Amino acid sequence: MEITPWRQWREGLWPWRELASFRDELMRAWPGTWLGGLAEGPRLDLYQTDREVVVTAELPGLVSKDDVEITATEDSLTIRGEIKRSQEASDRNYHRTERFYGTFARTIGLPAEVEPEKATASYQNGILEIRLPKAAQQKQRRIQISVH
Repeated sequence: MEITPWRQWREGLWPWRELASFRDELMRAWPGTWLGGLAEGPRLDLYQTDREVVVTAELPGLVSKDDVEITATEDSLTIRGEIKRSQEASDRNYHRTERFYGTFARTIGLPAEVEPEKATASYQNGILEIRLPKAAQQKQRRIQISVH
C-alpha cells in the first residue's frame, strides 16, 4: 500500500485526481445512472399492461419537443435529443459548469412485441410518456376452464 505524503494532500493533488478517475470508471461500468448524467440517456420507468407497453422518461425543462426524436421497432425503443446552451451563455467566462449540454441517446429493449406505427408520445412538466400498443399476438386473453 502506498502512503500519500501530507504535502500532496495539502496541495490538493490527492485525493481529487483519484476520485475523478474512480468516478469515470463508475460511469463506464454503469452507463445511464446518475453518475453518467443525461449524456448516457434519460432516466426512465417501463411497465406493461394487458394492451400496451408504457415508458416514462425524465427530460429537463430545457429540452424542446422539437429537439427530441423517438424511434421504435417491434422490440426496442430509442430516445435521442439535444440540450442546447443559450446564446447569451456562450460569451460568459464560467468558473463552473455542472449542467449537461449536448446530445443524449438511450435505447432499451421492450418486454413484449409492440406495434411501433401505433405508438403515441406526450410531454408535460419534464416527463415524456410513450405508449406502445402490444402486437395482436402478444395480447393475453384469459381462458375459462370448463368442467365436464
